[in-house]
Amino acid sequence: MALGATGAAAAEAEGRHVRQGLIQVSPPPAGPWPQDGVFDIYLCMNGDILNNCRNRTITPKQKRTIEARLRAMPEVAEVRFESQKKAYANFRKQNPDNKALLSALQVDDMPESFKGRLHRRADIVPIRSTFEKMAGVSNVFTLGGSFWEGKADVEITLCGPGEASGTCDGHDGATPWDKERIEARLGTVEGVEKVYFEDSEHAAKVFSFWWMRKASDPQGFPESYYVKLADPGDAQVLIDTVKVMSGVSSARIVDDGW
Repeated sequence: MALGATGAAAAEAEGRHVRQGLIQVSPPPAGPWPQDGVFDIYLCMNGDILNNCRNRTITPKQKRTIEARLRAMPEVAEVRFESQKKAYANFRKQNPDNKALLSALQVDDMPESFKGRLHRRADIVPIRSTFEKMAGVSNVFTLGGSFWEGKADVEITLCGPGEASGTCDGHDGATPWDKERIEARLGTVEGVEKVYFEDSEHAAKVFSFWWMRKASDPQGFPESYYVKLADPGDAQVLIDTVKVMSGVSSARIVDDGW
């Protein structure tokens, strides 16, 4: 049965009590917003029809040419090569609960890539224009930098209305009671230094900054908690603790986006 106005108000009051009691929950920090950018340059695989691959795998010479060009560009602050094996390991780490997809994909299905960080967001344009048409390049993705990098170690995404994944039941999304229990649980976890609550409006702002395009429906973004830990190495323990809780859609380690 849905909460009435009085019940909803009481639940919100309970939530505020938990925030002020067991743990202090803060709004997202005002900044800083990252001034750099990140990129992924995916390399051609056998049968790849994207851009200029022509169904052919990248050659060793083409790979060396791309890497040399990247390392010579003053716009590039950092660059690393990601093998198929590493890409597969990272994919498994990022999607541990998607059993169907994990069983369908193998190491050979993952593309090799060069990943890197740019000094400035403005450097994204020359990176795209330089590499999109180079021989051996399948696709180029550029992003605007991760707002939450360094500010939090774990992201806990809450269920949205109608969502049926994780512990979400496909109905009204995370309730005030769910939030109360999550915050109470966070208050019992040793090593939690800071907890932020991100509403849909701020999530849309972060999305727009990250993808460098305006969000079409700011109200459609899920709410989330972001947690800063004394020891970032404890992130997986926290994830395993909260991901099974009612109202939690997913929990993941916050990374730098590349």
